[in-house]
Amino acid sequence: MALSHLPIQSQIKSLCEKEGFSFVGFTKAEIPEKDLAYLENWIAEKKHGNMDWFAKDHALSIRNRFENLGFKPLSAICLGFVYRSSEGEGLLTQMQRKVSRYALGTDYHIVLRKKGNQILKELKALYPQNHFRQSVDSLPIAEKILTRESGVVWQGKHTNLIHPKLGSYFFLSIILTDLELGDTNPLESTTDHCGSCRRCLDVCPTNALEPYQLDASKCISYLTIEDRTHTEVTDSFLQWEKKGWVYGCDLCQEVCPWNEGIAKRNQVETMESSFLPREFWKDPSFQKKQKLSEEEFQTYFQDSPIERIGVSIWNRNQVEK
Repeated sequence: MALSHLPIQSQIKSLCEKEGFSFVGFTKAEIPEKDLAYLENWIAEKKHGNMDWFAKDHALSIRNRFENLGFKPLSAICLGFVYRSSEGEGLLTQMQRKVSRYALGTDYHIVLRKKGNQILKELKALYPQNHFRQSVDSLPIAEKILTRESGVVWQGKHTNLIHPKLGSYFFLSIILTDLELGDTNPLESTTDHCGSCRRCLDVCPTNALEPYQLDASKCISYLTIEDRTHTEVTDSFLQWEKKGWVYGCDLCQEVCPWNEGIAKRNQVETMESSFLPREFWKDPSFQKKQKLSEEEFQTYFQDSPIERIGVSIWNRNQVEK
C-alpha cells in the first residue's frame, strides 16, 4: 500500500472504532474474476435455492460490477462488529429450540445503519467532494468477498469469515467511496489458518458444506429463514435434520477452534448492549410455547432479525420430524 494512504486510513479507522466497530479493513471496490466465475457457477447450479433475488440480472450488475450506484466507487471500507456475548452462549446451552446468536437481540441492520450514518456524516464533512454509501445487506454487493479481500480476515472452510483474534461471530458492513484509500496495511493482514481442520464440514447434519463451498439450499439457516415457499409443514421440510434450530444455525461456527479456543480465551464480548439477549429468552414459559399468535410474535420479535420471517414461518419451524 502507498504510505500516503496511511494518514487517511488511520483517520477513518478512528471514526469507525469510535462507533464501536471491532475491525476496519480497506480494499479496492472490485470483485476478483475467480469470485465472479464462482458466483455465476453457483447460481447456475441453483445452490442459492429459492433466493431468486440473488440471481436477478440488475442485482448481479451491482453486486459484481458496482454499476448503478450513482457514482463509481474506487475503495471499500470493510467493517466488522462483534455480536458474541457470554450471556448468549450460556442461554444457548439451555435452549431446546435454538436460534442463531445474532438473532438474540436487536436487528443488526437497525443498529449498524445508525452507527454508519454517523460515520458517513463525518466523512462527508471531511471530504465534501467525495461520495460515500453504506451497505448493511442493503445493497446487492458481495460484502463477504470485499471484506475477505481487505485482508483483515480469512474465509473459513464453512465460508464464514474468521478474524484471528475475534473468531467469526461478527456482523459486516461496507462503506463504498470514490475516495482512493489503498489496501489494508500488510502488518494488519492475516492469511488462511484453517489448515487440515474439518470440524465445520463434519458437523453439518445436512451436508451443505464442502471445503470453502456452501450449498445454501441445504443449509439449516436457509431452510429456517430464507425458504418461505411453504408456510405449512411439508414432507420436504421434514426431511431435513434441523438439530433443534428454529431460526438459523451456528453449528459450523460452534465447533470452529477460532471460536471455541482463541475468541473464548480472549474473552471476546460485544460492545453493543442491543445485541445482548432479550429478556424473554430467559423465560421458561416462552420456551414451552409451541405456537405464537400474530400479536405474541410482534411483542417478542419487533425490531429483531426474526421479525422478517413472520409468525407462520416461525410456527412452521417449531415442528420437528
